[in-house]
Amino acid sequence: MKVAAYDGEGDPEFLGKAPRPEVARRGLLEALPEPAAEALREAECVCLNYGMGDALTEFVPLEEAEEIGVGFGLKDTGGAGPEFGAGRRMVEELLKLDVEAYLAPGLHRDTPGLDRAFRIFSHVGSGEKIGTARMALELADSEDLVVCDTSSNTVSVVVKDGRIVGGIDACLGAPGVLQGPLDLEAIRAVDSGKCSANEAFSRGGVVKVADCVSEDVTDAVNEFIERCGREWKEALAKLVAWEVAGLGVVYECDEAWIGGGLAEDEDFMSALRGLLGKTFNTVGVLPPEPASRGLALIAADIASGAREVMGVRISRQ
Repeated sequence: MKVAAYDGEGDPEFLGKAPRPEVARRGLLEALPEPAAEALREAECVCLNYGMGDALTEFVPLEEAEEIGVGFGLKDTGGAGPEFGAGRRMVEELLKLDVEAYLAPGLHRDTPGLDRAFRIFSHVGSGEKIGTARMALELADSEDLVVCDTSSNTVSVVVKDGRIVGGIDACLGAPGVLQGPLDLEAIRAVDSGKCSANEAFSRGGVVKVADCVSEDVTDAVNEFIERCGREWKEALAKLVAWEVAGLGVVYECDEAWIGGGLAEDEDFMSALRGLLGKTFNTVGVLPPEPASRGLALIAADIASGAREVMGVRISRQ
């Protein structure tokens, strides 16, 4: 669970993070470093992401989101990837603070403004990807971008004329280190009862064929960076480039912005830049923790009276 703050000057500042198992056990404010906890207590406005956000279509006050879907903007309590119980504890704790808080929606079939092509898919990205896109838009020279977060999974979002119009989720496009789409082998494993679809998705990335990385969600990306050779990094870069370049060509985007744990690896980014440089005028690297930084910018947008962010409406109390 990651916290950044923005005071209206310069760039958003990343203040710290807490492991999800610790948040589930101790609570958010106790598990966070004190500067991050203090920022939450004193914030004028907080914008946060919870789960898939797939019952929300706009930024919603946290207390209103509690009544949407099965609770806090979810269509279902199940998801794709591991669950720790930290998210619900986070939102319930924030409700007790005397702070204006908004929950970011997920990007999905019912999100207004999405291109019809992406409505074929039920889900495009969680609310944190809106934060990542907001951070990219802050740094970019163009309003036509593909924003890619690549780490344990890979998710790309298309921003056209400054508005989010679509994207490709991890279970549909390029894999990451741990997670990826279900191929024929995985479909057969699910159908035969060897594993659940969520389990197949959670090891559908490079991990299923590379013995240099374990399935531990906490350490997998760092293990991939430290232990896997250039060949595996170049292989994954080709798949990420396929997704990002394809979106960029179809939507005539000028810039690509890359975030996530793999953006910090020189071998991976060298390969990815070489591939994406054929399609984009600019291939930028986002600062660490771009989702929390971007959500901090969105909180400032909300506090300043904005009615929408990148085409996604803000529901006013």
